[in-house]
Amino acid sequence: MALHIKVSIIAKTVIRMLLIVCIGAALAGCAQKLVCSTKPTFFPPAPDEPHIQYLTGITNSKDVGEKASQSSFSLVVTGNETQEIIRKIGKSFGIVAYKGKLYVAESAGSRVVIIDPVAGTFDYPRGMSTPKGALKEPINLAFDQDGYMYVADTGRKQVVVYNPAGDYAREFSFGIESKIVSVAIYGGKLYALDLGTSRIRVLDRKTGEELSVFGYSETPNQSLRAPGNFAIDSDGAIYVSNIGNNKVMKFDIDGNFLQAVGGAGDQPGQFARPKGVAVDDAKRLYVVDAGLNVVHLFDDKSRLLTFFGWPGLETGSLSLPAGIAVTKDNLQYFQKYAVPGFQLESLIFVVNQFGQNMCIPRISVYGLGEMKK
Repeated sequence: MALHIKVSIIAKTVIRMLLIVCIGAALAGCAQKLVCSTKPTFFPPAPDEPHIQYLTGITNSKDVGEKASQSSFSLVVTGNETQEIIRKIGKSFGIVAYKGKLYVAESAGSRVVIIDPVAGTFDYPRGMSTPKGALKEPINLAFDQDGYMYVADTGRKQVVVYNPAGDYAREFSFGIESKIVSVAIYGGKLYALDLGTSRIRVLDRKTGEELSVFGYSETPNQSLRAPGNFAIDSDGAIYVSNIGNNKVMKFDIDGNFLQAVGGAGDQPGQFARPKGVAVDDAKRLYVVDAGLNVVHLFDDKSRLLTFFGWPGLETGSLSLPAGIAVTKDNLQYFQKYAVPGFQLESLIFVVNQFGQNMCIPRISVYGLGEMKK
């Protein structure tokens, strides 16, 4: 599907009002009990043609259990009794969609939550219950082509690796000044985003040997400063959210600077605090803005297409968003949440750090698509 979206005058006005709406909504939430709406929310709003719909949200195991049959819902056994225990998602950062499941780095619970929305299960890797595999503050994660999971843990100051069965496999340590906040795999290499030194460290994904380091340039506007997250597309282009200058920095796979997207401001396509980034198979770039509580969507030539999730909506707003994942897995399952005639092309999952307030879930689920005539 070719996506063509114009940023309307209405949308430009909305982006300037986001911070005001955030404060007003917070005050209103203290004064009265809000009732969550079930109205469908589209982005961009009318009269523009809709291309993104807010579909549903996930905050706890009940959210996926109620959408599956009772027999397929995971139950926790306590003693000799079997009972349904609602397991909640705490404060989280990174999210990955892998083979039909969602993997969420829950820093508050020192674990990774595995959500299978189709099967209705809500689980955790078994290796994290062992002394070697226990996590302290997981913040992001990635998978390699063999199914190994790499977790960036700022509490352990390590990247912890688990095999496809969920058992602890190995760990990679870094220097005392390093703080690895995100990881990605490309080919046989592990790319680790180091907030502590504002660098990207490239390691052999099996041995942990450091192969190269990049991200610094004598040209200031080509250097990383306080990087927060990154993603690598299928061609090896690296997109880094750079909080130091409120831009997304683009490098090739060897670390050569290519371009910068955005800049500080409240205009469409500018950022207040860029966090999570994702790139879909059409090379569209998604940038989470935790300052304005929106996600910006750019085309493959870094032109702004639209933005979505702003505060103050009846449904579909974001609250201090962090991680983002885009996938085509489970489209048929989530199609039932779309309004009749709106055909989904891909799914967008956004983590809210302040979820569960003002009818905002921990994970907001959006669908990218188009309205069929």
